Amino acid sequence: MPSLYSRLISISSSCKYQITRAQCRLSLRESDNWFCEFDDDWNRRKRLHHIQDQRNRNTDIRQLFFQNNWEPTIHCPFEQRIGNTGDGGKWVCNIHQLQQKNVTPLIYSFGSKDDFGFERALKGELPTAEIHTFDLETYICPLNICIFHQVYAGDGKKNGTTSLKKVIYELRHQKREIDILKADIEGSEFIFFEEFLKAPKGVENSIAHEYSMSSMPYIRQILFEIHLEPNKDEEHSRRAHRLFEMFRSNNYAIFHKEPNLGDGQNLVEYGLLRLNAAFFIKPP
Repeated sequence: MPSLYSRLISISSSCKYQITRAQCRLSLRESDNWFCEFDDDWNRRKRLHHIQDQRNRNTDIRQLFFQNNWEPTIHCPFEQRIGNTGDGGKWVCNIHQLQQKNVTPLIYSFGSKDDFGFERALKGELPTAEIHTFDLETYICPLNICIFHQVYAGDGKKNGTTSLKKVIYELRHQKREIDILKADIEGSEFIFFEEFLKAPKGVENSIAHEYSMSSMPYIRQILFEIHLEPNKDEEHSRRAHRLFEMFRSNNYAIFHKEPNLGDGQNLVEYGLLRLNAAFFIKPP
């Protein structure tokens, strides 16, 4: 299980005193060492997650799909926007914890269009971070900011695309933790994440699926923009439902949702945080 600290102390926003690691063992375990909260607060967080999660697949109706489905189920107490204002910036959960890691943070950024504002801002917050940027076209990363790779992100099977698993293997990051994966790839996010998250053939249950994913690095945060086709075909709604259900079955919870006001019915920014499987077990 990934560990961010050998010793974790946080300040409660509601109580002006310190909480020690010994007092937040439950939240540490069920958040994979991301949250440190008193048990009562953590159990309240879990109950709220499950209440909202039950309401998240509400309708297939294409009109106002994102108004009726897939709201955040958890809250990050120190959420911070990283990158340019407008399109391109992303909201990151508790970046201060990455600043305190005792290993080099690893960042993947898919979709650049020669705009490296996200990478520059991340490097300012995480000076030691190793940032890899990927795009269909060829660009040059700013000096000492990132490493550029020309990649057509997809499932690795169609139109010369490259899958996330292949990228990870080629960069030899199988045993690394990817702290942030950002993707703004203009509709290719569906096949890109579906291929990565799907259970291999012959895997019949969640335990076996989790074991099959153990050869892949632990990805802590996924920040992406989802693009629905502008027509009113409800198959696009059902595919979006399936994608979010795949995230959930791989232990991701939504912590941020933000419509792109350029086309708010079809383009929405999401932030997802990976937690321990125990968090997703519905409490009695």
